[in-house]
Amino acid sequence: MTAAAYSRLWPVLVALAVFLGGAVALEQLASGVRPARVVHISAAVAGAADDDGDAEGGGGFTRTPPVDDGHAAARGLARRGELPAAIAGYRAALARHPTETGLRAELGFWLLAAGDAVGAITELEQAAAGDAKDPWIQLNLGIALSRRGKLTDAEARYRRALALRPGFGAAGLALGTVLRRQGKLDESIATLTAAATTGGNDDRADALVALARSLVMAKRRDEAAAAITRAIELAPADIDVRIAAGRAYLAGGKKEDTQRAVELFSRAAELAPDVAPVLSALGRAKEKLGDRAGAEAAYARAVRIDPDYRYPRRRLLRLALDRQDFPQARLAAEYLLAAAPEVPEHHFLAGLVAARDDRADEARGHYRDAIARAGGDYPEAYFNLAIVEKAAGQLDAAIAAYQKAIELRARYQQAWNNLGLVYAAAERLADAEAAFRKAIELDDGYATAWLNLGELQARRGDHAAAVSAFERALAARPGDVDALLDLADAYRHLGRGADEVTTLRALVAGQPRSVAGWSRLGEALALAGDAAGADVAWRAALAVDPEHVPTLRQRAAALDRGADPAAAVAAWTEVLDRAADDQPARVALAAARLRAGDRAGCAHELEAVPATATDPEVARLRAACTP
Repeated sequence: MTAAAYSRLWPVLVALAVFLGGAVALEQLASGVRPARVVHISAAVAGAADDDGDAEGGGGFTRTPPVDDGHAAARGLARRGELPAAIAGYRAALARHPTETGLRAELGFWLLAAGDAVGAITELEQAAAGDAKDPWIQLNLGIALSRRGKLTDAEARYRRALALRPGFGAAGLALGTVLRRQGKLDESIATLTAAATTGGNDDRADALVALARSLVMAKRRDEAAAAITRAIELAPADIDVRIAAGRAYLAGGKKEDTQRAVELFSRAAELAPDVAPVLSALGRAKEKLGDRAGAEAAYARAVRIDPDYRYPRRRLLRLALDRQDFPQARLAAEYLLAAAPEVPEHHFLAGLVAARDDRADEARGHYRDAIARAGGDYPEAYFNLAIVEKAAGQLDAAIAAYQKAIELRARYQQAWNNLGLVYAAAERLADAEAAFRKAIELDDGYATAWLNLGELQARRGDHAAAVSAFERALAARPGDVDALLDLADAYRHLGRGADEVTTLRALVAGQPRSVAGWSRLGEALALAGDAAGADVAWRAALAVDPEHVPTLRQRAAALDRGADPAAAVAAWTEVLDRAADDQPARVALAAARLRAGDRAGCAHELEAVPATATDPEVARLRAACTP
């Protein structure tokens, strides 16, 4: 059993590990020997950030006798799972003994166990500088760096740990995992294959499950299934192995992989019906399979079993947001903040709830709190803060927030794209284009950035360049309605009416319920002189949405150009029935009534037009309709 599955039990496991280590240490001290013993805990405590993640091996530290009574007391607190008090004790001991590298490494370990990766990095980097030959320091530092998204730096630390201690199973598992996360699947598979041959059954099972995840990502599903079967054979009673195996399938992304994950989690739930993380994992798999009701039920069971289990509460919050149940989402956010105000993500989620519920000031405050709690290193919070600022019209603040997100994560494509949108809103068009092109440079298949670049070029009057950008967007996202509409518009500006019609026909062929597509096709056909085809297209648009005012206006304008003023009167009346304040439509109706010989009706329509109107057509009609 490992702490990944039993989140509330991990302090007991840690206590046992420390207690056993302590017993050996005392035994050796009695004989006059100063021992160096490694104490370690499961990867979940030191490595895994959440139920959606995967562990990168176990953390640990080289255990030496306490430097003083305060250090011993801090260890005792840690053994009982009282980490905030333990960490305070370690800091006090370190203040008394600032040159004790082992003490600093131990503090870094417990900071990592407490979820403070930022603080752990600070202490472990100093410990590594003081003792460059301790593989556990390198491993823990790698785990901390990985949890902050610094994968290349983490890889270097894991390789250093393996160089210091060849065959170091925990470091091999961690290295294989971080290689996979960087997309280096062949290296990951080779590393994890080697790791799966060393250690006890539990260690080998953990490595096999991690190997299966890399194999799934490499689309070698039969080999992955074999690795998972072997892992379960090695540790048949270990529920955590089954959970990790299910997550390996979830990483594949295909429906059949997700169904396999549901089967594994369901079996685990049968074996351990009262273990909350099993139900949480089942909820996540069902959520990815599209079974939101089943997911909510599983998450709800998990929090009933363990009210302090945060992950399923966070998922319940997000599901409540998806169905716009803001009161429920807000209750979940308030619970998380009260239970663990030190966790940056809880402030982030509270900000997300407030933003979705149109409470901008509250959202802004929560995002800033999340950033502060993360020591400034929270690119997603800066990203969402920028969204709030832009919506509030604070463009400079939005630009600054997106720039900060990019500073923290240089390859943040969405931030580059959104920064371009804010620059465009601020009329900084050259900066906007540069931002969109940077997003495209990071991913040439980023359809959204191509689309935004094309719209910017069209706005600047460069419709030929816009056509090229829209075509690239469509190559990346075939059939995209917005890209097809924009491409058709660019063709119109270039006088390429036939291409416009062809593009719009392709749109409605792929999206037959696209009101905008049918409406625009009708307009294009009318401009091309195909009145009958235009009427067919407009009727198709109105069959989907009888209230679509742009279509009604286009159809009325076309009838206005015909020889039947009564039909035009009826059509303009339909427009005004749905948009009574549409003054151009009111004027057009007055003109149609006049052409139909209804001067009184014409005059009546003009009564609703302000007397101050300066449109020459209004003045002409007033004169013509006056008895």
